[in-house]
Amino acid sequence: MRKASPAAKKLGAYAQALGSYAARLRPYVDKARLHANKLRPYVGKTRFYIGKLRPYVDKLRPLTDRLRPYVDKLRRHAVKAVDAVGSWLHRGIVQVGKVSPRTARRLVAVEAWVCQSDGRKLRGAALVAVLVLGIGFAAIFPEAAGRYGRVIFTSNRVVPLPDETRRAVREKAKELAAALDGRLDRKRKLAGETWTSARILVALRENDPDYASRIDVKRVEQYFRSMAGPECACWRRFPQGKHPNHLGVTSWVLWTFAQYGIPAHKSELEFLLSAQSADGGWPLFGGAQEEKFTSSYGTAAAILALHAQAPLQPDRGQRKRVAAAVDRGVDWLKSRVVAGRARWADYPAWPEPQEDFLGVSGFALFALHRVGAWWLGSLDRDWLRELPAQAPAALRGEASAKAVQVGNRPFTDETRYYELPWTILATEEVYRSAGIFRKIRAVQWLERALAPGASIYELTGREKSAAPVAEALLALRNEAKHE
Repeated sequence: MRKASPAAKKLGAYAQALGSYAARLRPYVDKARLHANKLRPYVGKTRFYIGKLRPYVDKLRPLTDRLRPYVDKLRRHAVKAVDAVGSWLHRGIVQVGKVSPRTARRLVAVEAWVCQSDGRKLRGAALVAVLVLGIGFAAIFPEAAGRYGRVIFTSNRVVPLPDETRRAVREKAKELAAALDGRLDRKRKLAGETWTSARILVALRENDPDYASRIDVKRVEQYFRSMAGPECACWRRFPQGKHPNHLGVTSWVLWTFAQYGIPAHKSELEFLLSAQSADGGWPLFGGAQEEKFTSSYGTAAAILALHAQAPLQPDRGQRKRVAAAVDRGVDWLKSRVVAGRARWADYPAWPEPQEDFLGVSGFALFALHRVGAWWLGSLDRDWLRELPAQAPAALRGEASAKAVQVGNRPFTDETRYYELPWTILATEEVYRSAGIFRKIRAVQWLERALAPGASIYELTGREKSAAPVAEALLALRNEAKHE
């Protein structure tokens, strides 16, 4: 049998690599197609409205023709004014030539280029005016000018905090990461409680992309699967005793698996997919059938887990099913947001009056950004407008303690929603997609929340519960990993 030549082997390897990349890209291509199909009706509507506007545009044309002579006259006066100022600048160049002929020659060349057309003169004058105003603004408001400068000249990937704040964030993130890493029991049990262990591992992995190479991923997988419920491929808050299957804990575990490259079993995904209600939301406890038990937190956690797991699933049909479930969950959150406030109640369909929760809202908005919801512009504006004047305390959390009926038995929802970390995380996500003025608003708030001496620095990692510490590290990781 004839052996393959080295060139053929190389081509085979390249073809295999291309096939692997194509398989990875398929979920994103499928999602792009899905969004394109959703946008088609809006494209048709846009064309319809453009057609309706055409007669009004035609009516405006005579008015613009009447205004054109006045615009031309104003332009001529502006050019004369610029020429007058230019003569004074030319005298200045002559004086510069007495001190530095070389500099004067360069300035003359610039002057000659600018004076080649009236358009260049006006654009040059506008640029000079902007520079003068900018220098004046910086002299009067140095702190605000520095903030604008950082926002304009820094990549969108990082919130441009002052250097002192960035150093404090980096050091605190290192301290909390070391403390949380020390709380993981490498022998068998990790942090003991499944939900807390999942939060710690997600925070450590997001804080340090190389963390997965320093931990036994196989043992992580074995630990979580050993803690799964006996009657389903899911997890409870506590494995002992008669606790209900928990959608929030299960979602965090599957998100943890995705962070460490562990594909969820088909049965584990099936548990989440089958628990989704007809209107797209998820309850927090498995088996809670009534609409009033559909949970904002449970839905946000489920779409995070499914979105993260989708690229790891080899079956194309399963990926499509997961993507469709995520989209339905996104639509559910969109329809349950408090109008004009970017806030969610923990159980939006609960019949009795209730308050919306800042911690739940931050988590939901963070999840929507993570899964790539495209319609978040107005929601982001509402979020920034409704930010609390003062950052919440690091350990401050909300809990509704509602009784959720599972079968014939009620269970109290004891979930504690920590406000500070999810408000920071949501604001950081909003920053990346915001315009410049909204970016400034986000930076102002984050500067207060993360300034040295702020509440978040009181955490040491030795607190009785590791959950708020893990979520705080998740909030700090943005600056720490890009420093």
